[in-house]
Amino acid sequence: MERRVRIDLTYDGTAYAGWQLQPGRPTVQGVLEEALSRVHGGRPVRVRGAGRTDSGAHARGQVGDALVATRCDDGELLRSLSSLLPKDVRPTRVRTVPDDFHAQHRAIEKTYRYLVDTSRHGDPFLARFALRWPESPDVTSIDAALALLPGRRDWSGFTGAACVTTDRVRTLTEARRLRLRPGLDAFVFTADGFLTHMVRNLVGTLLEVGRRRIGPERIEEVLRTGDRRRAGPTAPAKGLCLLRVVYDEASGGASGDAEALW
Repeated sequence: MERRVRIDLTYDGTAYAGWQLQPGRPTVQGVLEEALSRVHGGRPVRVRGAGRTDSGAHARGQVGDALVATRCDDGELLRSLSSLLPKDVRPTRVRTVPDDFHAQHRAIEKTYRYLVDTSRHGDPFLARFALRWPESPDVTSIDAALALLPGRRDWSGFTGAACVTTDRVRTLTEARRLRLRPGLDAFVFTADGFLTHMVRNLVGTLLEVGRRRIGPERIEEVLRTGDRRRAGPTAPAKGLCLLRVVYDEASGGASGDAEALW
C-alpha cells in the first residue's frame, strides 16, 4: 500500500543546480527521485521539498516528502537510499507521516546560515562552503543593521527578480552575526518563510554596510521603499546553508540542528 514518507537530507550542493528539477542539469531533487525510482523498480516517484535551495547552496536540514509503495519499512528505506544516493547527498532520517503532510506547506519556520571566511589567507577547507572576505568588516555597523531586520515586513526590496510570489510579507524572528572562531563568521536568519535570494541579498547588503559603503539606516530605506536597487549585491550561493526546518510533532518535529552552525 502507498504511504507518505518524510525524508530528511543533508547535502553539499556544489555539484548541483539547486534543489528543484531542471532539464539537463543535476539537482538534488533529481538524484533523490532517481534513487526512489530504483527502489520502486523503475516507477517514477515525485518528491516535494521544503525549500528550493539555490544552485551551489547547501543543506543540513532539508526535508522532502513522497508517496512510496514499497514493503521496506522506514529504516530499510533509509538504508536503501543511503546506498543509492551519491556521497554528497545523505539521507539522515525517513519516517512515515500523515497523508496530508507537505514538506513546504506544513513548515512552521526555517533557519538559514551564511558563512563568511574573514581569515587572512583564506581557509582551503572552507572554499566550497564560505564566502572569502579578506577585508576587516565594521562589525559594529553590521550588528546595528541586523538589529533593524526582525519583524513582520514586506521583503520586496531584498527579493530576487526571479521571484514569482506576489505575497512578500514574512516574519523574520532571528537575524544575528556569530563569530564561530577567529576568521570565520556566520549570519543566521530564522523566519516563517523566505523569498527568492532573500538571505543572499540581505548578506550582500550587510557586507556593504561592513565595508562602510552604505550606513545601517539603508536597511530601513530598502524595507520602506521596496527598492531592490537600494540594497547591496547578491552574495554568492556557496556560503548559504539551509540549517533547519521546523514542523509540529505530528509531522515529525524539526529537521537538522540550528545550533550546528558548522
